[in-house]
Amino acid sequence: MSEVTTGDEAREVIVAGAAIIRDFRLFVARRSRPASVSGFWELPGDELRQGEEEHGAIEREFTTEFGVSVRCVDRILSDRRMNSYRTGEDRAADATLRIWRCQLPSESVFDVDLGEPRPNMYDYDESAWVSIDELDAVGPWREADRMTAEEIADYYRHDDLWQFAD
Repeated sequence: MSEVTTGDEAREVIVAGAAIIRDFRLFVARRSRPASVSGFWELPGDELRQGEEEHGAIEREFTTEFGVSVRCVDRILSDRRMNSYRTGEDRAADATLRIWRCQLPSESVFDVDLGEPRPNMYDYDESAWVSIDELDAVGPWREADRMTAEEIADYYRHDDLWQFAD
């Protein structure tokens, strides 16, 4: 759970991110805000709000940012410390990243070459499906986000069940 404090105290922030892969392509998005991270690519996700579950934060983010529902399957990366994390208000905070394997609705048809689903231009201004073997086809990445994406790609390469499900 996330801990919220008042005043100028630092707060521990939990960030939940989504790993969605179709046909060996990872869904990524480019941040448009806050200013300190604008222009960088990452796995889409958001900070947990008070009392919110990790899967709830991801589901909320995809509904509001991309206009689609997602199904969170399971957590595949836990408690990754994020140095130099900037909150949505662009404040420094201690943060922990947790990545969930997620799926878009099976009946949904997206043009992966166009980066669908498209963002609504609030937190993200661009999206793409990037080959797990060519993550640097988009950029720039913050180093920690690039390393996380590579770790997710490696996990996918070695998980036959995940490949079959997507």
